[in-house]
Amino acid sequence: MEEARLPARAVRNELAAELSRRELLGRATTVGLGALVMGALPAAARMAAPAAAAASGLPTDPDGTLQAFYDTLIPGVKVLGLKTELGHAIHPKAIAGVDPEPGAVYTDALELGKNPKLGFELLAPALLGELETRALAQGAIADGALFLSLDYEHRQAVCVGGLAFSNQTRIVWEAAAAVAFAAFCAAATIVNADGRPGATRNRAAGYRVMGHPGIAPHGYRDFSYGRRLNRGLTQNGSLP
Repeated sequence: MEEARLPARAVRNELAAELSRRELLGRATTVGLGALVMGALPAAARMAAPAAAAASGLPTDPDGTLQAFYDTLIPGVKVLGLKTELGHAIHPKAIAGVDPEPGAVYTDALELGKNPKLGFELLAPALLGELETRALAQGAIADGALFLSLDYEHRQAVCVGGLAFSNQTRIVWEAAAAVAFAAFCAAATIVNADGRPGATRNRAAGYRVMGHPGIAPHGYRDFSYGRRLNRGLTQNGSLP
């Protein structure tokens, strides 16, 4: 894929570009994400633990496996100190390091997924079981951390298969992918002391990567298009 066709600088690989075309970016708000997760619950309930995953056991480190999954969708640079933007632990094998800028793991996708208001933790076991089964097909070593043992190219192949339209459990994978998008593109974990959204480029790494300045309740006093945008007036100051 040519770089010019990518929908945004923050969506830096073909897998994430495909997800953006499915409007995950547009639904990557706290409300939209919650609805997406709830919509995936019936499909997750029908998912039996895959035989291959059951034989090898679910991941010994589910948090690290989920971080590796998020890094596959929106990859990032390896983080010194193995701490996220909010100071949470990063599994040493989670970030493949294929991008020079912060990604979904650093912007606390894992922490967002643990928010009880979203209900994503109800989907996680089903997703992890299928994730590990598909990792075996990519040559993963059966060491209790199958997906974590893969390099980035094989991780991406696992996710491409899981998110394919031919996969009947795709909606569960899309809901999980939306967690990464909400953490990175919508800075969903960055809030003020009163609990309201408070992300700016100074506080949210995802915004810095995208070049987005963040919220400004009173506008940006130092920004202007440099020209008057409208010279006309309506008769009574209101639109027709």
